[in-house]
Amino acid sequence: MSFRSSIRAVRMSAALLCVFGAGVLSWEFVRFLVVFPEAAALAAVLELPVVVIGFALLRRLRPTRAPALLWSAAALVWGGTAAAGCALLANQGLAGLWAKSEGISFASDWSASLSAPLNEELLKLCGVVMVGLAAPLAINGPLDGLVYGALTGLGFQSVENVTYGLNAIVMSGGTNPDHAVLDSALLRVGTAGAGSHWTMTAVAGAGAGYLILHTRRRRLIRDAGRGGYASRQPADAPAARPGYGLLLAAAACVVAAAGMHLLFDAPAVAIEFKVAVNFALVAILYLLLSSAFVRRARDLLADAAAAGLVSTTEAGSVLSRRRRRRELRRIHPPAERDALRARQQEILAELDAEAA
Repeated sequence: MSFRSSIRAVRMSAALLCVFGAGVLSWEFVRFLVVFPEAAALAAVLELPVVVIGFALLRRLRPTRAPALLWSAAALVWGGTAAAGCALLANQGLAGLWAKSEGISFASDWSASLSAPLNEELLKLCGVVMVGLAAPLAINGPLDGLVYGALTGLGFQSVENVTYGLNAIVMSGGTNPDHAVLDSALLRVGTAGAGSHWTMTAVAGAGAGYLILHTRRRRLIRDAGRGGYASRQPADAPAARPGYGLLLAAAACVVAAAGMHLLFDAPAVAIEFKVAVNFALVAILYLLLSSAFVRRARDLLADAAAAGLVSTTEAGSVLSRRRRRRELRRIHPPAERDALRARQQEILAELDAEAA
């Protein structure tokens, strides 16, 4: 199978899985739309600002420029359809397994805590991997993986919030469905939202980014053995190594995400503590990855400026969104402005690949 055929197959498979997940969710919750149409609409409307604002903010996490809109939306849709729908089936099966093996009392307390880290995190992580396979240049390292993971988690989190709101109608006896939906939204968004699925899958997504770096490094070593690009590097250039530390980092991120999920669903633990821990973990990881990325990008720009590949002005402005916009505003002829914008994007594309 050719490279293009492989990418096409991945994209078609991802689309089919999203349709399947959406079908599962529709089949499971369509009865709420029939019996409680106003409350179902309210649950969706309350979640819409979370999706829109969260989508915009999470794409801004990338220091130099936002990730591609198409693949950002694809990650969001995967989380809200394929991952959420398949997780619904998996959770139902695992809940029955826990109840049969450990008893109903144990299952009622620990089923969510033990099931969700196993299946939900893997299903959401598949969305990040799908983006990496469907668009090979979209994810260059752990920082990109973190952003796409956060978007995937946001999609899952938003759909789950809606389903929890609908289930709250039944749990409250259906006497005041609008009030039940509103209470659920306040809890899921207002109290728990800052430490929910987007944080977990962001950490797991960083692991996917490390895995992609590992596979690219192995490909570099293989090409060197075949007389490829690496074999043409200067003799004093650092030798490429397999990079098994990247595999350990990838595994650590995935395990950490599962642990965050276990903590989030664990009974008898204050929700404020869970949210604080999860948010702190993803914030620390993001700050480490973003600061390292920016530092490497600045070093690369300094080397390029010294070699005359970029101008001093470009080296000083291209990493900042505000400075890039200011440089564009100074150019009045549209053709020259478009040329400068293309030049900025060209430099950023190279930095994305090299600094990752």
